[in-house]
Amino acid sequence: MIKIRTLTLVIIGSFMIFGCGNFKKENETKTEEVQTESEPKNENLINLEREASRLRAGGSIKMVELDNGKATIEYVKDYKEYKELNPQSGLTKSSWETYWETSDGVQKAIVDGSVKLMKKLDYLNEVQITIPYKRKIYSIDVEKTKLEKFIGSDFKTIISDWDKKFSNPYVYNDNGRKKFFAEFGSTK
Repeated sequence: MIKIRTLTLVIIGSFMIFGCGNFKKENETKTEEVQTESEPKNENLINLEREASRLRAGGSIKMVELDNGKATIEYVKDYKEYKELNPQSGLTKSSWETYWETSDGVQKAIVDGSVKLMKKLDYLNEVQITIPYKRKIYSIDVEKTKLEKFIGSDFKTIISDWDKKFSNPYVYNDNGRKKFFAEFGSTK
């Protein structure tokens, strides 16, 4: 009887020791599998999302993508979509519309934003931005090499003298902005 009790205790003890060890290894394996299945976001995409949120009306951006050095940014189509994206915002529909209509707000946003993203993130070679507003779709697609040709300076020179080479002549000057938009943008 004592031998059977001892043997039973040894079996139960062995089961507990070895059984717990195997259980732990199975959990570790499952945890590793979960971590590899849900890979973290690409660091460049995270940086692009952060910089895009800092653009004009960045809170109205609903989609940011990055593919082989090309950034694609899409703004919300209307105030309703803006509120769905930002339910906590106190911005009124009137204020939202006024922002876009004041001083060619749509064109300023996409002209400035497209090149500013390339300035901030050196791994970008092209930026495409779309802003749907009042039954029109404004879009721009700027490639770094075509920008250099249009301005007549290499990109390093453009960003080293940002205000003189880009902001003042193409964002804040009405004629320059229209010329830039005619080259790289479209309205449908």
